[in-house]
This record gives sequence, structure tokens and C-alpha cells, in this order.
Amino acid sequence: MEYMIGAGAILETGEFAKVTAAMLHARVDAMLARSVKAAAVDFDGNSPGALRRLLVLVPGWNAGRFRSCVTNPLIERGACSLADVLSMLAGAAQAPEIHLFAHWLPDDATCAALSGRGIGLVVHPLETIASAAVVAGQRHTRWKAARAA
Repeated sequence: MEYMIGAGAILETGEFAKVTAAMLHARVDAMLARSVKAAAVDFDGNSPGALRRLLVLVPGWNAGRFRSCVTNPLIERGACSLADVLSMLAGAAQAPEIHLFAHWLPDDATCAALSGRGIGLVVHPLETIASAAVVAGQRHTRWKAARAA
């Protein structure tokens, strides 16, 4: 196991949508840690329709670089679909694909939009992350994969 460490942001949807700078330290398989150039993680949702908070990040980046290359352009754009967010993340990171860690699969429209923009999507079960520490503002959250009995 190795750590995937990077700067990013937590994007919150809804009427009171906001963007919060964040850092992620996630323990994953060594090969995966080395191959991820841009990622999105949903620790909470169980379907694309339930998506309320998404952590997007670029491993190896610092907060300032992420803010100028990803967060500020997202804020300037305003309303964005999931495909828009992932496309902007891939473009900023110059990544040919986005790795999504979640308990759900993206809908067909999102997959088609990304494919049409030449961006691959690699979906991993959230349990691929053995453990994670998320630091966002004043909040600090640890997450550990549940083990089935």
C-alpha cells in the first residue's frame, strides 16, 4: 500500500453550494497510487442523484496550484454538471482519465459527455481506498473502509 496525496477541493451542491479547499491522504494499492493523475471521491453518496459533496483532487499538487488551475475556473464558470467538473479537472491536470472512487456509477449522459471530450473514466469502489484523511478548512475527517463479515 502507498499513499495518494494531493490538493483539491470539496464541491458541495444545492442551494447553498460552496467550494472548500481540501487535502487528501488516501492509502491505496501501490500501482493505483502511481497511476492516478486526477481523482474524484464521493465518501457519502450511493447514487449520482444523491451526490451532494464531491472531493476532487490532483495528487502531488499543492493548494495554491489547485486553486488557480481548478477552483478559480470552476467558480468563474458557475453552475457545472458532473461531466463539466471532471472535464475541467482532467484538463487542468493534463490527465487522459479521471479516477472516480464511489459507491455508484456515473449515468450514461456523464459517461458520454466525457467520452465525447476525449476523457476516460476509471471507476473504483470506494473500498479501494483502505483509509483516508481529509483536511478541509478547520475540519479533519478520517475514513476507513468497512470490512464485510
